[in-house]
Amino acid sequence: MPEANVSETTLYYEFHGQGRPLVMIRGLGSNADHWYSQVPALAGRYQVVTFDNRGMARSSDPGGPFTVRQMASDTLGLLDALGLERPLVFGLSMGGMIAQELAINHPERISGLVLACTHPGGANQVRPSAEVEALFRDMVYLATPEAKRAAAPTLFDPKTLEQRPQVAEEYAEVSLRHPAGADILTRQWNAVLGHDAYDRLPRIQAPTLVLTGDADVLIPPGNSKILAQRIPGAKLAVIPGGGHQILVEQPEACNKAVLAFLGGLEVNFTHFRHRPEV
Repeated sequence: MPEANVSETTLYYEFHGQGRPLVMIRGLGSNADHWYSQVPALAGRYQVVTFDNRGMARSSDPGGPFTVRQMASDTLGLLDALGLERPLVFGLSMGGMIAQELAINHPERISGLVLACTHPGGANQVRPSAEVEALFRDMVYLATPEAKRAAAPTLFDPKTLEQRPQVAEEYAEVSLRHPAGADILTRQWNAVLGHDAYDRLPRIQAPTLVLTGDADVLIPPGNSKILAQRIPGAKLAVIPGGGHQILVEQPEACNKAVLAFLGGLEVNFTHFRHRPEV
């Protein structure tokens, strides 16, 4: 099992495809396996690197509380361990918050950025409704099958659940491979609650695409508009027909938007090293 020793944890990672490195960072409660709708499409052009965040699935759990900034340090350590100097970075939800911190604090290490279904944190974020937040919070604190089913409308567009239930069913099946317990979900949730990058977003130097679903009730699309406005030169793509899980609800449209953006970036292969042969 490929692992990298990073500070106080050991991170599980995978490589898919060849080309310019593209590091993918997942969100709360998910792991590398949840990129199943993106890896096949993106690995045809890029060397996709996926991994499990600390305490999730196959990565070790050092215990105790942690912050989004600490998870960004984990990611930086993974880049160092794999010899990736200036990869492209794609962060989803909490992973997008991790990517924000990485881009703000280490601008020299990122050559392109995709932020999907995420928010800037703090008082300037657009919050979900009280009902949505309560359902999601119960899922985090209880982590029972019942609470996870009840929280489905916070993650998926109601039209998806009604007309294409197999989309949510597949996501649930993938989640059951490495189910996340209440303890790690709560610590991740606390890290998300402590995230606030709003004032520092203009420091991001990497070309950035901000991506969201038009029916995201958990992290409303208004957050993506804020990110696109605050990050210099950022582009905004609002994908119709999906909620917070837009990447699996509308994978073709999302992948097309990401590939078009990344393809438009000037490639300079002198700015990064290929991973060492193992």
